[in-house]
Amino acid sequence: MENMTIYDACRSVPESAKKAITAGRLKGKTDINPMWRIKRLTEQFGPCGIGWYYKPVRKWLETHGDEIAAFVDIELYVKIGGEWSMPIAGTGGSMFAARRKTAFMYRTSVTRWRPRTRSL
Repeated sequence: MENMTIYDACRSVPESAKKAITAGRLKGKTDINPMWRIKRLTEQFGPCGIGWYYKPVRKWLETHGDEIAAFVDIELYVKIGGEWSMPIAGTGGSMFAARRKTAFMYRTSVTRWRPRTRSL
């Protein structure tokens, strides 16, 4: 396998997998659909558990004022040529709760991890 094969296959994200963030501190940024990421991993390495898998290694909540955010560190493993990779570290997070006016608004804490490096 050439060094850039996986990178070239995965480096661009189709518009259909992008969603503009229109409010909050991330206004103007782009969210990438986590299912697109899973699809890409499956296309490149095979089904989860056979060609790739991840292990959560740390989960935690952080509070700042009236806001609570949930985070997770993971290790991603991929199989290439019958051999498992070393762990590829990633961190994801999501707002868990935030005070809005007089009540807490709880949000689904869906973790969206991304590799710390552009290894894939």
